Amino acid sequence: MADADIHEIAPNLCVIEGHHPHRMWEDPDIPTIAVYRGVSTLYLLDTGVGPQQRSAILAVAQKYGPADEVLILSSHGHIDHLGNNDVVDDIPATTKRNYFPRAGRPGLDAKTFFRVMYERGAPYFDYVDGLDLDADTVSSLLRGVGADRRSTPDNVASLGAAVEAAGVVPAISKLLPGLVVDILMSTYPPVHIRAESIHDYEELGPARDITIGQTTWSGWGFGGGEVHVFQTAGHSAGGCVFYVPEHRFLMFADETTGIPIWADTDPANTIRTMRRALQMMDSGHVSTVCAGHRPMLPLSNDEARATLTGIIAGAEEFTATVNDGIAKHPDGVCIDELYAELVSAAAPQSMIALVKQLQFPVFATFLKLTLANECLLQGYQQGRDDKGRITFRA
Repeated sequence: MADADIHEIAPNLCVIEGHHPHRMWEDPDIPTIAVYRGVSTLYLLDTGVGPQQRSAILAVAQKYGPADEVLILSSHGHIDHLGNNDVVDDIPATTKRNYFPRAGRPGLDAKTFFRVMYERGAPYFDYVDGLDLDADTVSSLLRGVGADRRSTPDNVASLGAAVEAAGVVPAISKLLPGLVVDILMSTYPPVHIRAESIHDYEELGPARDITIGQTTWSGWGFGGGEVHVFQTAGHSAGGCVFYVPEHRFLMFADETTGIPIWADTDPANTIRTMRRALQMMDSGHVSTVCAGHRPMLPLSNDEARATLTGIIAGAEEFTATVNDGIAKHPDGVCIDELYAELVSAAAPQSMIALVKQLQFPVFATFLKLTLANECLLQGYQQGRDDKGRITFRA
């Protein structure tokens, strides 16, 4: 499959494939999005980012034919889902509107938002301590911020040894969060969010109860029920999923996050969303699911069920693993030590091992940040150890 490939669910519904990065600072993370043509409305369920997805949206719009109205329905406030909002300029229609969850508005200032989110870990752990950074990875990172051809892995390895010997690693640790966020932002293609034209879903009125089969959601309906937007707030504040009844299609966007990667992630809401989705599959109201990231592409039947139950199991496993790790230290444990202990004991297919594998080159010490977020979310008591580090205990 190629980036921005168009996968047809039905003659009037498709998803446009995203892209998973190999090295985040060289290779942006682009989500899968969906396009649906109702009776007289073209619905863009997120717009993605970059010229390939923009071109794919235009190709689909042309294929579906003229529409009276174009609606951008946004799932949440992260720029990779909003970057092509200007695509409506090139789609003929009498009415063009963009709806967005109000609670996600802080994300529209992307650099500030993610910097605050990522720097949240600063009081709780060292961003460098315990990272397994090979010289090839570090040289790639340095090239991402402007280093020249001399930044070979061998030269970087020599530099690393010298830096460690000089005792300046703790100072570098404090600079790393801002550096990583700046690099991540620079890897994305130009984004056209059009914040000034975005309307909050809440302008339509408060979210109302929407009952589908045996499940009740909270959200808004469009086109007389052609598309439902359910507010689920698992991945991020105000986060939404999309439901297209005509094709029994449920698009999760990023609402599959079962661990607290950001300060506003609520895994309990993600678990609730997955369970509702399974209920809708049981009642015959959902046959196909899709998500923005991991897995991106549409799934049905047993594959879909296995993925949804896997998200639930992974979320519950992560919380239990952290709880057990905290329980081993009745006097409290700092995040750096908890990280080291959980990583060393992690089974190959465990959530700890998975996040450790993904955290670099995606984010430096992303697992430590997630552990800190989990401890704060669960309300573990805080203290200080003999080195002055913040500790958590049950």
